[in-house]
Amino acid sequence: MPWYESMWNTIKDFFVNNWTTILIFVAVLIFGIIVIKILLHVFKKIMKRSKLNSMAAKFITSIIKIFLYVIYLIALLSLLGIPTTSLVALVSVGALAISLAVQDVISNFASGIEIVVTKPFVEGDLVEIDGITGNIDRITIVNTRLITPDQRTVVLPNNKISTSSVINYTTQPTRRVDLVISAAYGTDVEKVKEIIRTVIDNNELALKDPEPMIRLNAHGSSSLDFTVRAWSKNADYWTVYFDLHEQILAAFEENGIEIPFDQLDVHVVPPEAKQLAELQTATKTSAKAAKKIKAEEASAENPKSETASVAAVEEAQAETGKAEKPKRARPARKK
Repeated sequence: MPWYESMWNTIKDFFVNNWTTILIFVAVLIFGIIVIKILLHVFKKIMKRSKLNSMAAKFITSIIKIFLYVIYLIALLSLLGIPTTSLVALVSVGALAISLAVQDVISNFASGIEIVVTKPFVEGDLVEIDGITGNIDRITIVNTRLITPDQRTVVLPNNKISTSSVINYTTQPTRRVDLVISAAYGTDVEKVKEIIRTVIDNNELALKDPEPMIRLNAHGSSSLDFTVRAWSKNADYWTVYFDLHEQILAAFEENGIEIPFDQLDVHVVPPEAKQLAELQTATKTSAKAAKKIKAEEASAENPKSETASVAAVEEAQAETGKAEKPKRARPARKK
C-alpha cells in the first residue's frame, strides 16, 4: 500500500473515532473567541465611563486581553487531551517572576484602580497630597500629575497617594477664611471687633451665612491677637482672604487703631563706665594681695603669731577666690 493511502486511512480513522471531540473543539474555538470579544467590549465601555485617560485604559485592556487568551488556549489544549499541567506551572512561574520584577509598578497599578474606583479627587480639583498643593491635571494608571499654583508639574506615584492623607479643597461649595489680626495693647477690644465685622459685612464676596466669628484669641508678647473666621464661596477664597487683610488694615488706620510691632529694649554701657568698673576691680585685687603679703611678713618676724598669720592668709585667699591652701610659715631661728 502506498504511503499516501496509509496516511489517508489514518486521518480518516482519527476523524471517525473522534468526531465528537473535534466538533466540541470547533464549537469551543468559535464560542471562546466570541465570548472574549464581548468581554473586552464591555470592559472598554466601563473604562470610558470611569473617565480614565485613554493610555491607561488601553494598558488595562491589553492586560485583560492577554489573560483571557491564555486561559482560552489552556482550555483548548485540555480539550484535545494534551497535558496542560506543565504549561500551567510554567505560566505561574513566569507570572511570579514578572510580578517580583515589577512589584512597584503593580503596586502603582493597584493603587490607580483604587483611586479610579473610590474617587477621592477628579481632574481639576485643588488638593493637598503629602504637603504638596496643586490642581489635578491627569490621573494615569501608575501616577497622578499635579500643577502647583506657581505652574510647576509634580508627578506622584499612585501607591504614595493611596498611603498619604489627601485634602481636597474643591468638594465643598464653601470654604472658611481664617485670619489672625493683631492690635496694640490698650486698644478697645469691642471697637476692634466692631471695625472688623463692618469690613466683613461690606465685602460683597464674604458670605453672611454662616455668620462670621471675631474673638480675642491670645495676649501676645506685644499685641492682642484676634481670630477672624469668615466664609466665602470656594472659587472666591483667595480673593476674600487678601481683600480682608487689606481692608482691615485700611479701617484700622482710619479709626486710629495702632498696629503693633515687636520691641526690644537695649541698654548701652558708655566706655567711661566700663573703664571705671575695670579700675575698681583691679584696685580691690591689689588690696587683697597686699594684705596677704603683709600677713606672711608678720608671721616670719613673730613665730608666736603663726596661727594668726595662717588665718589671715587663708582669709586673704578666700577673699581673692583662690582654692590653693596657704603654706605653713617657718619660725625664724634665734641667733
